[in-house]
Amino acid sequence: MAQNQQPIFQTKPEEHFVQIPINIERDSTTLINGNSNRKPNHWPTIILSIIFVIVGQSIARLLENFYYDQINRSEYNESRQNDGVWTQSLLQTVGFPLLLLPFLILTTRKHSQQQQPPITSEGFHYKSLAIIYICIGVVMSVQGRLSAMGKLEIPFGVFTLIYTTQLFFTPIFARFFNAVKFNRWVVISSILAIVTGALTLSSSFGGEPDEAEEDYARGSWSALFAGICFSLLLSNIQNVFDNYIFKRTESTTRKPSFASVFEVLIFSSLVATIISAAGLLIAGEQHDLKREMNAFSKGNGAYVMAMVGQAVSWQVYWVGIVGLVFSVSSVLANVISVITWPIVSVLVVIFFSFMDDEFDALKGVALITAALSAAAYFYRLHKENRDSAN
Repeated sequence: MAQNQQPIFQTKPEEHFVQIPINIERDSTTLINGNSNRKPNHWPTIILSIIFVIVGQSIARLLENFYYDQINRSEYNESRQNDGVWTQSLLQTVGFPLLLLPFLILTTRKHSQQQQPPITSEGFHYKSLAIIYICIGVVMSVQGRLSAMGKLEIPFGVFTLIYTTQLFFTPIFARFFNAVKFNRWVVISSILAIVTGALTLSSSFGGEPDEAEEDYARGSWSALFAGICFSLLLSNIQNVFDNYIFKRTESTTRKPSFASVFEVLIFSSLVATIISAAGLLIAGEQHDLKREMNAFSKGNGAYVMAMVGQAVSWQVYWVGIVGLVFSVSSVLANVISVITWPIVSVLVVIFFSFMDDEFDALKGVALITAALSAAAYFYRLHKENRDSAN
């Protein structure tokens, strides 16, 4: 009888012994994510998000150059130098209603398949999230406005160099606000991304000011704080996922859904759109829109398509960026955003001819460093998934 009872006493310790290493392994294999509530890296989601970032940012920047080229931005005088900055900020967020349909589809499917968490928990999270979404929306509108103004104040190459500093601030914010841990591959990827951003200084921009309009002090500060705001924005979004959205699924069988990406974007963009629209009306830019449309060399229809195209493209970009924060971290989202710049600069050379811009050695090297930066980060993700599977 004693011998028959022995396996029973061995089974229970073994079950507890197995559960402990699993938890430790999940923590240790989320060095990039910095949060054990995150699900393992899902490659289809990551790849799709990267495609959204590249396509969205490329089209949005091309249409932005097209807009400034067709309104003859170079002929503007100094008193009208910053016309349209609130409009450009508004275009980055005003297309958020397009996200309502996929958000409702994913949310309906999730609630029909899985059990909802307790009402008290949901109420607590929604009150906290409402405040956070307002803060994120404010940062989004400020970042869009500063970025648009900085590009009109200083040469685009100088703006690019200063704006690249976001890659310094994002790891800092991620380390202290999100408890993200780093390894050599993440550091290498970030360094290569910084080099990539710096090498795009030879890129051209349709709204670049002439020498009489340049204001290095104001433009430089605008570019710097725009980069800081973008870094802070990504860290706050990761904080939402790690400390609110992911945690509200802990007590249930639900897993974090991509619907949360649309949730963050819709509510934050709503706030940012209200702020940018108010700034546009206060600045009187609504009158400039009619003048620009009438003076648009390609016609009113092309003007409307350029503006609508920017609004749609920016939403595609934001879905990709927030999707990368959801899937991995704010650091990867920032890296992918910056290493897309050389692609945009090459496309500008192909479709436009600003200041006789051409494909030079700097653009070629930037494409190489961008590929190496992505490869370094992907290698780390591959090792992380491989280790978690063992």
